Amino acid sequence: MNSKNLQEWADLKLNVHMYIQEFHGKMVDRKRRPVLLLGMDTQAITFLSDLNLPVLSEMLLGLDVEDSRVCVRLQAKLQWKQPFGELTLYHSNLHIQEDQTLYITGQLNRMLTEIEFEAVSRFDYGKASDPSHQLKPYRYIDFTA
Repeated sequence: MNSKNLQEWADLKLNVHMYIQEFHGKMVDRKRRPVLLLGMDTQAITFLSDLNLPVLSEMLLGLDVEDSRVCVRLQAKLQWKQPFGELTLYHSNLHIQEDQTLYITGQLNRMLTEIEFEAVSRFDYGKASDPSHQLKPYRYIDFTA
């Protein structure tokens, strides 16, 4: 997957962009890059990026999770990374204050309920002559668990 493919993923209804917010306590000029969100809860986020960043405690990331109505801005510190083909898989701890958790969780849940992922089983896909007729909307993500 190259950065062009990552941009196609980033053009979904729910967009996630990453930028370096602080480095060694100093603010950094924000240049946002699209990332592919793989998993998230109120404490951590996992995503793919075409950047290969070092895992440093002195670096604070900014993450913008947005849809057509709202942008939720979050802060995170990288915990680990590993290669994932041409991309890099990152896992980060989110820095959400306790009094913001309910609001942020509500906003993210609202965003995700509006996304419809089309899904079909491998068995049905392999047996169908035209698999596009087998696709059905599939919703299932809950940050409150």
